[in-house]
Amino acid sequence: MNGETHIVSLIVHVIPEYRVDVLNNAKQLPQSECHTDNTSHKFVIVFEVESEAALAIWFDQINSWQGVLSTQLCYHHCESNESLKEEIQNANYAS
Repeated sequence: MNGETHIVSLIVHVIPEYRVDVLNNAKQLPQSECHTDNTSHKFVIVFEVESEAALAIWFDQINSWQGVLSTQLCYHHCESNESLKEEIQNANYAS
């Protein structure tokens, strides 16, 4: 492992008839969450991977599913694992 975590979100646009199948496939991906309004032919997958290479593999995998029209990168943030373990201090703001 290279000591990084990539936090990613993808917008997945699907053929309406395949929506449920694609969404079920997406829910099976490790370390992922799916966000949808249950009526749209688009939804968002948020996940974490350990490298850009892993991101590329997931991207290709999702695009290959039957019923997927397109997959768009919406958000990508890379952080070292060390900094993710740091505790964030609460700031006391005066009103």
